[in-house]
Amino acid sequence: ALVRDRVGAGVLKTKATRGDLLTAVDGEAQEVIEAAVRAAFPAHAFLGEESVPAGATASADALRCALDACGSDWLWVVDPLDGTTNFVQSLPLVGVSIGVARRVGEAAERRWEVVVGVVVDPFREETVTATLGGGCTLNGSPVRVGVEPLADAVVATGFAPTEASLAPMVRGIAAVGARARTVRMLGSAAIMLAWVACGRLSAYFEADLNAWDSAAGVLLVREAGGLVSDLRGGPFGIASRPMLASNAAAHAELREVLRDARVLGLDPL
Repeated sequence: ALVRDRVGAGVLKTKATRGDLLTAVDGEAQEVIEAAVRAAFPAHAFLGEESVPAGATASADALRCALDACGSDWLWVVDPLDGTTNFVQSLPLVGVSIGVARRVGEAAERRWEVVVGVVVDPFREETVTATLGGGCTLNGSPVRVGVEPLADAVVATGFAPTEASLAPMVRGIAAVGARARTVRMLGSAAIMLAWVACGRLSAYFEADLNAWDSAAGVLLVREAGGLVSDLRGGPFGIASRPMLASNAAAHAELREVLRDARVLGLDPL
């Protein structure tokens, strides 16, 4: 209700770029989520977007510090309002993304894996959830990714107004647009990943993405039967940033198209 009732809220400030906006609702929503987590799981660690300085470097550093210095085996990774520009423009397409990671393994082989993912669409009153090994549901009903190949695919991507990100994304849109049914930019990574999991979208790719945008959605896609890799085809973990998430039928061909277009991550400056 906090997000839905205040759509169109004014911008408090811009952050790393002119398109990286902050409203009062971002911080208020994070406070609500964090308070609930700390009340229910006081021993768990919490990393929310609004507690981290703006920019890709600061985001990666904050995640690395949280993972390395975490005194708990549990870490909540949260974006309280993904799609702030949509929200400011009164476009009802935003998501709340909550991923829960657990530290597993022994000694030097210890690693983090996301075991719970939740993406809430407050305007459609939809909640997409997944647990590791437990499948993916939309409002309690099981969902699966689509089965269409790239030629019939609806592929989503993002937009970041930085030179290092914009150039590869434009190349990717041109290359994928020539092979897929269509390409869409919806303005919320969390929603796009949830919609891949639900079969509404065939795939989603991004040159650089923060963990709080991807942690929950990656688990949703995988538990719905989809594939997630980095843009070079390597494994995608909680600290990975370039992403390709898709149904199984389109993944390999889409990865090749992006590779041939040199969409592997941020361009060097």
